[in-house]
Amino acid sequence: MEDSGSKNIIKIVALIALFAGLLWFLLRISWVIKLCMISLLIVYVLFPIAEYLKKRFRFSHFFAVILTFLFFVMVIVALACLVVPVVQLEIRAILRDIPFYFRQLQRYIEEFSEFLEQFDLDPRLMSSFSKFSSNLQPLLENITKKITTVSFSLISGISDLFFVLLVVFYLLYDFNHVRKAVLKLIPSRYEKYAEDVLHIIDLNIGEFMRGNIVRCTIVGLLTGLLLYAFGMPHSLLLGIVAGVLNIILCIGPIIAAIPAVLLSFSPQAPSTIIVIAIYVCVQSIDGAVLSPLLLGRAVKLKPVTLLVSLLIGQQLAGILGMIISTPIAGIIKSLMEYVRNERTKTM
Repeated sequence: MEDSGSKNIIKIVALIALFAGLLWFLLRISWVIKLCMISLLIVYVLFPIAEYLKKRFRFSHFFAVILTFLFFVMVIVALACLVVPVVQLEIRAILRDIPFYFRQLQRYIEEFSEFLEQFDLDPRLMSSFSKFSSNLQPLLENITKKITTVSFSLISGISDLFFVLLVVFYLLYDFNHVRKAVLKLIPSRYEKYAEDVLHIIDLNIGEFMRGNIVRCTIVGLLTGLLLYAFGMPHSLLLGIVAGVLNIILCIGPIIAAIPAVLLSFSPQAPSTIIVIAIYVCVQSIDGAVLSPLLLGRAVKLKPVTLLVSLLIGQQLAGILGMIISTPIAGIIKSLMEYVRNERTKTM
């Protein structure tokens, strides 16, 4: 009996290792595979909608998929027509005003440096302030170039969007068939374990993606509205950035706050303290209410586990890796719990 339990545990561990190895391989081979993974994440959001339409209104599978896909396309078109032009105007305005913001920042640094000179501090510390101030101009040019590069890459991403749409439609229509095809690759004696593993994957990724869409939307709206209420310039763009980057747990909100802090040096903006307080307030609401309510298993991961998974994800697949690292960490944790439960049953 004990030998049988040990064999089952070995089989489950082998399935986990196989899944991890396959995922690493898929992430490394090409950008096309990454686009397919993005499509799969979108399908995890859309598939429950199609299933709801089938059960609630007794639509055929094909008609439910068509309606769901058209809804997805309409959302993309609405964003492209309403949000993208406004974002472009905001980015142009920021690029135009960046020299002014950096001159303001440079002036504040120089004033702070003069203030520190009164305390007779270490000359090396004062030298570092001087170097930082003198390097602001090259830093400005570098940031401007990167923003321009990102803008061009977004334009070239239209072809990628069409590819994603095609894959989303195929997976949405054949999602259950794809699952069955995957299970057929597994020997029949391991089929139960494979079904359990797929169920765990579905649960973690689906919960993470659907919860994050609601969570990031609320965070983006709250951030943008509060910044606008306090007279912050470019509040719409900052709200969008806050919402989008909030999908990357722990690190994303910090990155999103950096441009707002820099823009707070403008005379038209509220004080830097108020801007920081707004971001801290929104993230407190997110951490105390939104994340526990919407993300479930993801927030049960320890902060160290989240940070390590984010770093590994970034090394393997960049931003996409950082996004999917959290549900993958949740999957691994759930699989470990599953292994422990299976071991308990066989003892």
